[in-house]
Amino acid sequence: MRLRHAISWGSLGLCGLLVTGEIGVRVLGMVDFPLFAVDEEIGYVPKPNQRGCFLNRRCWVFNDYSMGTTAAWSPNAHTNILLIGNSIVMGGDHFDQPERLGPLLQTKLGDGFAVWPIASNGWTNVNEIVYFERHPDVLARANCVVWEFMRGGLSSRTPWAGQYVWPEERPLWALGYVLRRFILPRLFHIDTHELPMQGAPDPRNLANFEATLARFARDTDGAHPDILFLYPDKEQLRLARSGGEWLPERRDLERLARQYHFKLVDIASYAQWTESLYREETHPGTEGNRVLADILSTAIRESQQ
Repeated sequence: MRLRHAISWGSLGLCGLLVTGEIGVRVLGMVDFPLFAVDEEIGYVPKPNQRGCFLNRRCWVFNDYSMGTTAAWSPNAHTNILLIGNSIVMGGDHFDQPERLGPLLQTKLGDGFAVWPIASNGWTNVNEIVYFERHPDVLARANCVVWEFMRGGLSSRTPWAGQYVWPEERPLWALGYVLRRFILPRLFHIDTHELPMQGAPDPRNLANFEATLARFARDTDGAHPDILFLYPDKEQLRLARSGGEWLPERRDLERLARQYHFKLVDIASYAQWTESLYREETHPGTEGNRVLADILSTAIRESQQ
């Protein structure tokens, strides 16, 4: 009888803890993160027309074209800048919206420009090409393209890695989702990283990349060069500072830049870009985003002269 009584009270206590935990993670905003549309061609892309605040303080937003901005896609008399990339552009859950690269670049450039960020964590240039194939109207209305390139960007498309990396829907059981996504990977060897694919360029991807650059050169106004900015991780920055070549694809990129009138902006070559600006081995921290916005805003203004 006593054992049955203890089990009953233990069950009630466990239920109470689960209910309290479920309420707690929802109130704290731990499941208020972006959702993704998934398919075989693009892999995954942020769903349009969504916004939220992860942990109730790191806000994010995507407009009607899955761009990371509060403004609906409405190119106008401004100089319209397409800012394309992966988590370096998107920022992830570590930043509030004003601290992300797109809004910072908008602030640096001012009212004469409109910055339209197009990015998702983990994308390679292969994923990004699919976005433009689906939205030719975006490219047709742009005045300038600023496209991020990281080593391995033409190796392959990054596939969707599942609900615990790029979720499609809000979890029904928030506590269980938070434990599986954020806690268990710290305790066990569970791979939930959001980094792009790596490897040598696939010739087909290189050809598609060239065709996309050709479209950029044709569809933007052509009066000023577009920009490819080359982003190193911390180890690659060390290699660059020691005099080594950190980007195996450089020769191809230089050839394409000359042919299609792109300006190459090698972030590793700027003295103000230092190891202290990374928050870990790959991504910039808040100050790193500010310095990156400084470098890119200067390059954009120079290209418009």
